[in-house]
Amino acid sequence: MSPLLRYVLVLFAVIGTVTILALGSSLFILLFVAGIFSFLLLPFCRKLERWGSPLWLAAAVSCLLLLLIFIGLISFLGWQYAHFGTDLPALQQALLEHINNGQTYLEQRFNVPRGQQADWLNKELSALAESGGAMAMSLFTATGTALATAVIVPIVTFFLLLLKGRFRVFFSKLPSNADGAILRVVNNIAMLSRQWLKGVLTVVLFLAILNSIGFLALGLEYAILLGVTAAILNVVPYVGPWLGAIIPALIALLTKDSAMYVLGVAGVIAITQFLDNNFFTPKVVGSSVKLNPLASIIALIAWGSIWGLMGLILAIPITGMMKLVFDEIPTLQPWGFLLGEEEKWPRKDRHKLSLSLAGDQEKRTVN
Repeated sequence: MSPLLRYVLVLFAVIGTVTILALGSSLFILLFVAGIFSFLLLPFCRKLERWGSPLWLAAAVSCLLLLLIFIGLISFLGWQYAHFGTDLPALQQALLEHINNGQTYLEQRFNVPRGQQADWLNKELSALAESGGAMAMSLFTATGTALATAVIVPIVTFFLLLLKGRFRVFFSKLPSNADGAILRVVNNIAMLSRQWLKGVLTVVLFLAILNSIGFLALGLEYAILLGVTAAILNVVPYVGPWLGAIIPALIALLTKDSAMYVLGVAGVIAITQFLDNNFFTPKVVGSSVKLNPLASIIALIAWGSIWGLMGLILAIPITGMMKLVFDEIPTLQPWGFLLGEEEKWPRKDRHKLSLSLAGDQEKRTVN
């Protein structure tokens, strides 16, 4: 096969795959999320089976536990936000007072008439409303899709656990599983999924505790709600940490009489983000996926453009699973090496490797 024909076939395969993933995003996201949760619950389900429970009961109890945790989290956030909603009129009044004070300062300091300020503010608010409306609609659609998916996820997870034995037999009967490669990849993917999800939940828990402690130390209202919200938003790359910082800073500005509280909120977020970026995520989450930073950034952009918000959240584990597959297939191993982290060779091994490469180069030169 000529290189040009091979390139054309690979290009068509990539375009077809991306098109299928985009058109069937709801189904693929559902299956992927349910698969991750089934891998997470698999050890607990097996433990229940060893204790004498039938498979259907062990799978049902495992999924019920997952559902109870999800309902508990939603109930807590809903209760907190309901209390927050009762104070919205006071916050709105405080916002109007800050805007009025700002207009007075601009008029006295820079001789900008209030009418001119109002015209500029109305123009900017209109532009913001147009762009924000589309953003809000997409966010509402994504939230609705996520909630609809969340309802179905425990059901799909239950059947995945119920049919785990059948899936194992299916993979073992595939013609390409002569040396057990497929089962080995599936087991590695299951381990990666468990480690990644546990790592994400651990990081969210740590950040929620640290943010809440920091906001409580500042005497900020709704400290626990804001701390938990900032920790959950941190799961979304790029956008999440900014939203997690803007919301408590705005609350501090509206409820406190000094701008120093805003700086305090910024300090809390900066410290927690420093700990997250340098200790929590690399050690707890990054060690399970083993992707280099460039591959992670490209994965976030690619999957975010295909699946939107859910693509950003799932980009890292999906790419990590792709790397596991690449590492197992000889013709794709260079791509797996390209996605992986840089190996830190010991000094003596680096010296041996340099001598070996130099010797090979010398032999090629002589020949």
